[in-house]
Amino acid sequence: MENMSEPASVPRSGRYPKAHRPFFLAACLYGALTAPLWWAEWAGWLPGCRDCDPAARHAHEMLLGFAAAVLGGYLFTKVTWPRLILALAAWAAARVGAWTGLDGPAGLVLALGYPALLFAFGGWPFLKAAKLGHNMVFAPAIATFAVAEALYQAGRLGLIEAGERRGVLTAFDMVALLILVMGGRVIPAAMAGLVRKEESRQLFDRNRPWLEWVVILGLALEALSDALGLPHVGAMAVAGIAALARQGRWRPMLSLTDASMGPIQLGYFLLASGLVLASVADVIGMGPGTDALHLATLGGIGLVTSAMMLRIDHIRERKGHRWRKIGILVAALLVVAADLRITASVAPEILIPASAALWSLAFLTLVAALVLGWWRGAGLREAKPHINQP
Repeated sequence: MENMSEPASVPRSGRYPKAHRPFFLAACLYGALTAPLWWAEWAGWLPGCRDCDPAARHAHEMLLGFAAAVLGGYLFTKVTWPRLILALAAWAAARVGAWTGLDGPAGLVLALGYPALLFAFGGWPFLKAAKLGHNMVFAPAIATFAVAEALYQAGRLGLIEAGERRGVLTAFDMVALLILVMGGRVIPAAMAGLVRKEESRQLFDRNRPWLEWVVILGLALEALSDALGLPHVGAMAVAGIAALARQGRWRPMLSLTDASMGPIQLGYFLLASGLVLASVADVIGMGPGTDALHLATLGGIGLVTSAMMLRIDHIRERKGHRWRKIGILVAALLVVAADLRITASVAPEILIPASAALWSLAFLTLVAALVLGWWRGAGLREAKPHINQP
């Protein structure tokens, strides 16, 4: 796990199941379902959640539901079938608990089950394998998901003031940290190969480790402020600016011609820009920066997670060097969805459902691409013995 430039492949022996399949499928289907369900609640078509902050619950499910499932698909490279089934069941049970409004001790146990297993099966092995200081950041970040969940549930139970909001903001900080740091490993390595291919030269000075530490420390400080309910001091803006400064070394304009890296680079830019804008809006007293946060979430997190799911699936399924163009369509749908959402105040009755519909369409398209790829791959593997027979 020391090399973060590409996700690890599943061993050819077949000893471990391909955990990315069920978790990516669950994440995409849940992401496609959650947005229209929240809009239906907002429009009054469905009864809202009982004794909860509906906006915080929506953010909670997108971060600790959708994004956490994507993270599980990435991290669970060497889990046994019983552990995989246990983790998937814990994730599903938490989603049922969230939508049914289950509270009390039972709701707390259901909610904390998956974050705990995410750390036990993904974060702890990562920590044991990490040999470099900048790789050790991942385990504490993953563990913080459980802290964020506990804050959210404590807020629901009335134990902590504004706990729901503090929990989802802490979760957002950690999702942003993981994406920016993991993206900072994947993007420059892949862009170095693209520059060699397109321009026959090297991509020098692409890592800038000190800027990565600015990103990490900035978002860690922001998460601490959110968790404790302290005033913000612009740490998120500093992290976003540092991330944009790093990206400037990665030839982002060249990546727009590449189906595998273009969506990831664009998502990275939208996430970092959203962090800066949301932080500035908060610090200067313009409010919580909701529009900027939607730029970071729908645009940034949506693009990066969708593109990384395609990329990880491509690598672990060993599909060669031909990247699927479907990622461009998914990215386009998500960009338009983000644009509509951040301008929704103009005509919310039209733009919010339109944004939700495009978001859902993007992830349903991704589901179709993933499942079709697995089906074709199974057909090719079955055909090989017959082809090789004399």
